[in-house]
Amino acid sequence: MNHIKFTNTLIACNWRFEENQVKINTATAEDMVKERISKTPKSFLDFVEYFDLLANAEDNIWFISLKDYFKLNNGEGFAWNEFELQSLEYSNEEEKKGVIEFWNNHLPFMMSVKSDYSYVAIVLDGEDKGHIVTGSEPEYEDTVVLADSLDEFFETYISVLKGELDVPALKLFV
Repeated sequence: MNHIKFTNTLIACNWRFEENQVKINTATAEDMVKERISKTPKSFLDFVEYFDLLANAEDNIWFISLKDYFKLNNGEGFAWNEFELQSLEYSNEEEKKGVIEFWNNHLPFMMSVKSDYSYVAIVLDGEDKGHIVTGSEPEYEDTVVLADSLDEFFETYISVLKGELDVPALKLFV
């Protein structure tokens, strides 16, 4: 399933959508963001570049847009890397290295605050590159694989959203 069909299906399920109207200037972005984005497949970039807003009606589950990755966090709302920041804040010096390594290899693109804080991310490197994983509080770095690719995730998520499939790790996102 491509990102346009996926988005249209979410809209049909009462998700809010605002199409991206302005090309993002990535030249001004932080190096960390540019590096992570550059490791994603084109299909991922096409998806996050397609919208400015993609959220459920309650606004407690949402996808991170390309614009979100590149805007400065002024302390209002959730930053695209909110869970990374929380992990770093609550880890001791010994744990920080592992937290940094983990997040350098995972780019979150979906978040939920519906009950537990949770995210869906794409793996950026290694043998699991391109896999889609999820994690939640309190140990954000303990993940469960949801799909082998973004397209597979789209199909699985829509099936779960429509009640056609039961994937316990996705219950926080419906």
